[in-house]
Amino acid sequence: MPVEHLGTGFYGKIPATGDFVGRGLPVDFVRAWDRWVASHLAPLQSSGLWPDEVALRFLLGSNANGPMAGIVVPSGDRAGRSFPLTVAAPPSATLTGLAISASDWFDDVEAVAEAARHGAVGADEFARELAGLPFPPAEPDGEVVLGMLLWTRICVPMEVDPAEPRAVLDRLLAASWETN
Repeated sequence: MPVEHLGTGFYGKIPATGDFVGRGLPVDFVRAWDRWVASHLAPLQSSGLWPDEVALRFLLGSNANGPMAGIVVPSGDRAGRSFPLTVAAPPSATLTGLAISASDWFDDVEAVAEAARHGAVGADEFARELAGLPFPPAEPDGEVVLGMLLWTRICVPMEVDPAEPRAVLDRLLAASWETN
């Protein structure tokens, strides 16, 4: 399906469900993203190295399972099994300037994800709320992102090697611990 026909979707665990749940994201994206999150983010969550209140923001280019933009937050299911929750949408273009020009969208999806990860909404209501938050049109600003960018609300975007993200993740999360 062309990206212009896809809206904002999600994948991961939320307390309203007993296991993984997702809506509105391409199967190929979810399959690859699940492996990446399980390998690189889930261990940070389970070890306590990822502060609960910190959302990681991302842009994925064509060399990193994109185009996709979104956030990832620590979460878990109703049985207490942890696994991060991802909210994502395909931008019309992955440009570095989206980190700034789409900052309101990132803030909005973080707020909706917070409600879901704290059990305030179920999967269907979460999907409905996200449907009202389509990714904004890309402004022609910045360089094309071919790989992966990660950042937080308080940290600038950093290029990441998807195969070896730990050094960047450590920097982002350390900065988050310092401000909490």
